[in-house]
Amino acid sequence: MQSLRWILALGLALSACGPGRPQPMTAFEGRLADWSREILTDSPELASRAGVAEDVAGGRYVDRLDDRSGVAVEARRSAALRRYAQLRSLDVESLNAADRLTYAVLRDQFANAAAGAAFGYGDFSPLGGVHPYVLNQLDSAFITLPSFLDERHDIANAADAEAYLARLRAVAVAIDQETERARTDAAAGVRPPGFIMDATYQALQNVLQQPVMAQPYIVSFRRKLDALAAAETDEAARAGIERRNLAFIARAEVIVRDNIIPAHQRAAAFIRADRINATDTPSVTRLPQGAEFYAAALRIETTTDLTPAQIHRIGLDRVRELSSQLDIALRRVGLTEGPVGARLAQMTADPRYRYPETDEGRAALIADVQRRVDMVMQRAPQWFGRLPRATLEVRRVPAFAEAGSPGAYYSPPSLDGQTPGIYYVNLRSLAEMTRIDLPTQDFHEAAPGHHFQIALAQEIADAPLLRRLVTFNAYSEGWGLYAEQLADEVGFHDGDPVGRIGYLRWQLWRAARLVVDTGLHAQNWTRQQAIDYLIDTTGDAPGVVATEVDRYVVWPGQACGYELGRREIARLRETARNELGPDFDLRGFHDTVLLNGEVPLSVLAGLVRDWIPEQRRLAERERRRR
Repeated sequence: MQSLRWILALGLALSACGPGRPQPMTAFEGRLADWSREILTDSPELASRAGVAEDVAGGRYVDRLDDRSGVAVEARRSAALRRYAQLRSLDVESLNAADRLTYAVLRDQFANAAAGAAFGYGDFSPLGGVHPYVLNQLDSAFITLPSFLDERHDIANAADAEAYLARLRAVAVAIDQETERARTDAAAGVRPPGFIMDATYQALQNVLQQPVMAQPYIVSFRRKLDALAAAETDEAARAGIERRNLAFIARAEVIVRDNIIPAHQRAAAFIRADRINATDTPSVTRLPQGAEFYAAALRIETTTDLTPAQIHRIGLDRVRELSSQLDIALRRVGLTEGPVGARLAQMTADPRYRYPETDEGRAALIADVQRRVDMVMQRAPQWFGRLPRATLEVRRVPAFAEAGSPGAYYSPPSLDGQTPGIYYVNLRSLAEMTRIDLPTQDFHEAAPGHHFQIALAQEIADAPLLRRLVTFNAYSEGWGLYAEQLADEVGFHDGDPVGRIGYLRWQLWRAARLVVDTGLHAQNWTRQQAIDYLIDTTGDAPGVVATEVDRYVVWPGQACGYELGRREIARLRETARNELGPDFDLRGFHDTVLLNGEVPLSVLAGLVRDWIPEQRRLAERERRRR
């Protein structure tokens, strides 16, 4: 998923001008730089993910976390409205072609952000959309900050360790700020459904049940400090570093015990006290301006103007189509009786398709993933004109982070070359990683999915930083789903009927999400109704399905971006193929989709329209040359 899918460093952008005198900025470029600095100054966490220089981020940021207070969030809403007004006031006719593309991308992004800023509750990010509930089981600070500090705070010296401790002291502040905002929202009648409050409370309890020294903040800190000591070759110097590290760990222990743990307790106490006021109605339409909120969320997450009813119908039609294909595929492996969902459940439970829950099983799984990734990278020049320069590594999710992490996710490389693209696979339970579904997960999260999409975008050296900071869910997740389709089309499932069933089931899941998301938020579905539909349709385990449904409840609209994005990319490809006939070039099409960075679907359609006559002229020149 994106993970999170997605934030880019500045290195190449800064070096693009070379050692000579930098070229003067145009008024438009100056405005973009101002907006980038403003957004990065407001978000030290985004600056860390981007790896930007301090002057670009408006000052030092490695020892700070984002301000999550109500005042700060309101300021972000106001700033989003102002930036959209400023963008609309610009003279578009005076811009060159590249700047017009940037303008078109930002027009959609800023318009969506301004629409999301109209709601005075929940969570708001100028680049990340809207979420109705501040405290939830998915992306509250107590969930996201351990991984952020583990993945994005490097420790190369004592100063970095001091900065880590400063951020550690800010964790409790961040959690308390979110608790206070949740309290304010509750007073206005905005609170999650009761089952979401229960899940959030349990997630907090899971943290509180861990011993202090087993908390991820300390486990991660210790691992990085140990690596620092191990890198020292002089024995006496290493002993000194180890003594210093012990002092750092002792200070971290005090912060976690006296500050962070009590902040978790305060959040849990608030949820426990407020739980009696909750209902189990999942739809956001019960909230103030709820229908408008859902419409804004859909627009942000899909970059389309499709209504909930239209999306629901698209989902039902796609589910019907894929179920028919799965019926045929399942019959080929001997599963002929019962509904498709029941047969998929039967197949998932078959031990033949599971890795043994042992160290050897985990090693075999990682080896299979690596083999597939290597195979894609070897064959990719057949389908892509440009490949990412950044390397791609396969790693297991660190053991301390397994419980709270998704099944798999992609972490982008840094432009300075210090960090590769990393495909993380969660090995907490091998029952969740069957041989049925694993290949398609690899194609989506790694290659040719998010690694190609994100790493190639990072390598567009002349793109403005702000263009490379904005993200579009329908584009990124749509590409990931399209990458699954591409892998099937070019033969990666040939001779592997089980893997192809997994591919079809993943496609089915994304289609079913259209039905369930709109069912929950626009058609008064209950949580159990959504769970039953997904179990009947996909045959997945009830626990997995319930977790997915709860995700759609707290992140309305996001799950719709996958299939709608794939659908549009596939439609544009077929349009280009039909218009170009024998002149169609799949590599050129993929480069057009990928080498302009993340864009709204409407902008992507324009890029493909412009590429078609260019490709026709190129093919004609090639014929004349021959």
